[in-house]
Amino acid sequence: MGELVSNLQPCRDRSPRYYVKVLGKALRVMDTLQHNTQGSSLADIAEAAQLDMATALRILYTLQHDGWVSRDPRTKKYKLPLGFRTFRVGYAELCSDNPFSAAVTRGLAQEAKRYFLDLLVADNKLDAEQAIQNAQWMIEQHVDFAIEFQIHYRVALVLAEMFAKARIPTLAIDIPQPRAIYFGANNYAAGLMAGEALGRCAYRKWRTNVSRVLILETSAAGPTPHARMTGTVRGIRNAFGGHARTNLKVVHRDAMDTEIGGYQATARFLRELRPRERLLIGAINDASALGALRAVREAGRERLSAIVSQDFSPDPRVTGEIRANDSPFIGSVAFFPERYGSRIIPAVLRWLNKEKVPPFLYTDHVMVSKNNINKFVSVRDPQPAMQVVA
Repeated sequence: MGELVSNLQPCRDRSPRYYVKVLGKALRVMDTLQHNTQGSSLADIAEAAQLDMATALRILYTLQHDGWVSRDPRTKKYKLPLGFRTFRVGYAELCSDNPFSAAVTRGLAQEAKRYFLDLLVADNKLDAEQAIQNAQWMIEQHVDFAIEFQIHYRVALVLAEMFAKARIPTLAIDIPQPRAIYFGANNYAAGLMAGEALGRCAYRKWRTNVSRVLILETSAAGPTPHARMTGTVRGIRNAFGGHARTNLKVVHRDAMDTEIGGYQATARFLRELRPRERLLIGAINDASALGALRAVREAGRERLSAIVSQDFSPDPRVTGEIRANDSPFIGSVAFFPERYGSRIIPAVLRWLNKEKVPPFLYTDHVMVSKNNINKFVSVRDPQPAMQVVA
């Protein structure tokens, strides 16, 4: 036993021949952090490790860059989370200006902090080329895992190849990506929910006197989100039952996932309608629906139209329209983006810990209408009641 204890003692060789000074300094820094789990300031670390401030700062910056040390942005203190190297997770968000995307980002940031993950965030800005540049940046940062949120299904093939070559596992939000875990909507089921709500509303107001359906979709997003719109059409037909099943003329237009796109597509289509012709509009997201609503109002067709949407957001314009008795905007399917982080981050950690993770993870779906909107959004507060703000 005495020999074993002796072998575990630090090397006392007086010769500095093999000693790497900078590594010794870094180990002293880590030893200091290991003995203070609450975090230490730069000055405290430099004093405890017997280093000058500049040297301690360079060492801490290097350790933080490579994921061995984390730094609290509020207290400015450094620590070794759980005593292990911190996982670095890259996240390319859809667009920081988009309310849905912003809610996803807040949820991910909070969960990453909870699990002591370093979350590196980039903004895809709804742009295909920007998504490629952000993917390259994440690869250069040597992230352990990448989360992609972008709308261009053709770019997903490029991103998949980039991450595969870099041997970085990935999770894709809403738009499937080869070799990536999928997290997002069960698109057909969500579309069916929206379509049935729209069809029931139309049948109550006009019975079978409806002949036109405008579907506002996003061609860049590819076939998976298109399933959402296929479900919307089927839901409308289901709501009418055996009535007007052959009379409905369905027209698809590209709203480009934006409010201006929804406005332009709807305004052009309205010019084709007869003066008293009734119209049902199924939009792929709230932005497109708001654009369609503007076009409907400018044309004076509020009483002749009904609009349903997806991706319910806390935008006060959306919640206000759904609550209004005279608005043609009747509701939106909620996917609860503020909850994404609480599902995604644990799945990422399970994968990194070499546990089994299903290839498809679906969010919850609820049809938000005038009848139940107060369950999700306070009358005084336009933010969702369940939303967690980082």
